[in-house]
Amino acid sequence: MNVRRILQLLFTSLLGQGITVISQLLIPPFFLRFFGLEVYGEWIALSASVDYLGTLNYGIQNYANNQTTILYNGGDVKGAKDIQASAFRLLLLLFVSFAVLGVAVFFIPIASLLHLKHENAHVAALALYLLILRVAFNMMFSLLANSYMVVGQLHRGNYFQSAQRLFMVLAMALAIFLHASFPVLAAIQLGSLFLFFFLILIDVSRTAPVLLPDLRYGSWKQVRQIIKPSGHFGLIAMAGFLTWQGPVLMIQIVLGSAQVGIFQLVRTVFQMSRQILSIASNTISQDITLLVGKNDWRQLRRLYDLSERIVLFLIPIVSIGSLLMCPFLFTVWLHKRNLYDWKLCCMMAIISAVLGIKEHKTQFQSSSNKHEDLSVFILVGYAAMLLVSIGTMKFLGLYGFLGTWLLWEMIQTQFVLGLNDKMFPKEYRISTQPIVRLTIFMTIAFLLAGYPAYREVNWPLAWTVVCAVSVTAVFGIAGYFVFEVDEIRGLLASRFKNRFAPKASTT
Repeated sequence: MNVRRILQLLFTSLLGQGITVISQLLIPPFFLRFFGLEVYGEWIALSASVDYLGTLNYGIQNYANNQTTILYNGGDVKGAKDIQASAFRLLLLLFVSFAVLGVAVFFIPIASLLHLKHENAHVAALALYLLILRVAFNMMFSLLANSYMVVGQLHRGNYFQSAQRLFMVLAMALAIFLHASFPVLAAIQLGSLFLFFFLILIDVSRTAPVLLPDLRYGSWKQVRQIIKPSGHFGLIAMAGFLTWQGPVLMIQIVLGSAQVGIFQLVRTVFQMSRQILSIASNTISQDITLLVGKNDWRQLRRLYDLSERIVLFLIPIVSIGSLLMCPFLFTVWLHKRNLYDWKLCCMMAIISAVLGIKEHKTQFQSSSNKHEDLSVFILVGYAAMLLVSIGTMKFLGLYGFLGTWLLWEMIQTQFVLGLNDKMFPKEYRISTQPIVRLTIFMTIAFLLAGYPAYREVNWPLAWTVVCAVSVTAVFGIAGYFVFEVDEIRGLLASRFKNRFAPKASTT
C-alpha cells in the first residue's frame, strides 16, 4: 500500500472532480438562462442517445492499460508495445466504423424519436453525428492519457484530461452565451479532444517515448484476443449507460423534456457532492491491482478496512449536507428556487448514499479483474429496472423512477458485498458490521434531517446555510467516532511527519 502514490492520484482526482463541479455549476445555469429548461432537457437527451457508444472504450482501455503496465514493469517491453498497438488498432477501426455507420443518423427521424421541439431534423442529426465522432475519438484520447500508468505517472495523464475538460467547458459556456446551435456545441467537444490528443503526443515524446503509439507492433490476431477479456468490462460500462443516460431517455419518452430537466438538475446536485466519495474509492484502484497481483491479502484486507472507514464516514456528510443545501443551490446556482422539491431531493440523497457504498465495493471487483459475475448481474438488473420504471413513472412520475432505482441499488449493493466476501481467503473475510452500523446511523440522520429539509424552502438563505453546515458538522463529529476514523488520521499524520522530518546528518 503506497501512500505517496495514493496521495498523488488523490490530488489529481480532486482536480478532475473540481473540473466536473465547474461544468455542473456552469453549463446548466447558462442553458436555463439563454435557452430555457426544455432546450436544456433536449440537449441532455440528444447527448445521452450516443453516450452508450462510449461503453466500448471502458473494457478496451482498462484491459489494455492494465496488461501493458504489467508486461512493461515485468521487463517485457515488446509485449507491452504489442498490447498498446493492438488496442490502438482496434480503436482506430471503431473510429472509422462510427464515422461511416454514423451517417445513418441523417436518414433517421431523430427529432421525432426523441420528441425534440426546438431543433429541426437536420440540425439534430448533424449534432448527433458530431457527438458520435466525439465519443469515438475520446476512446483513443483516453487510452493515450491513461497510458502514463505504465511508467508510474498516471497523475500526469490526469492533468491533461482535466485541462481538456476545463477548456471544453469554458468554450461551451461561451458558445451558449452566444446562442450557438447544438452542432456548434458538439463540434467544440470534438475539437477539444483533437487539440489535447496532440498535446499529449508532444509531451509523451519528450518525457516517456516508450508510450508513443507505434502500429508496427501488435497484430490483428492480438486485436481479437483483446476483445474477449475486455468484454466484461464493457458490460459494466453498458450498465453505467443504463444507470445515467438510460433514465434520461426513458423520462424524455414517458414524461417529457421538462421532467428530464428537473431530474437532471436534482441528480447533478448530488453527483457534484458524491465526487468526494468517488475520489476516495478511485484513488486506491492501482494499489488494489498490485496487492492482488502479489497475493498480499493481509495488506489488501487492511486497505479494504481503512478505505471503508473513510467512505462510510463521508457518506452522511455528503448526502445529508447536499440535501440541506439544495434550497440554497437552487436559488443561487440556478435562480430557480421554485424547482426545489424536498421529497425528490430526499429520495436522491438516499440513493446517493447507497451509491457511495456500492461504488466503493465494486472498486475491489473491477481492480482485481474479478468482475465477471458483477458485470452480468448489474447489466441485466439495470435493464430490468428501466423496464419496470416505465410503469412506475406512469403512476407516480419521477417518484416512481427514483423508488425503482433505489430498490435496485440496495439489491445490487447486497450482491456486491457477497462478491467481496468471496474474493478474500477465509482468514481475511470481511465483516458486514460496518454497513449495518451505517444503515442505523443513516436512518437516524435522515429522520432528523427530514424536517429542516421540508421547512427550508421558506427560510431565508442565510438560515438554510447555517442549518446545513451545523447539522452536517454534528453528523461529521458523530461519524468520526462511530466509524473509528482516528486510526486513519494517525496513519496519515505519521507518514507526513516522516516525509518532512529533517534528515540526519551523515558527517
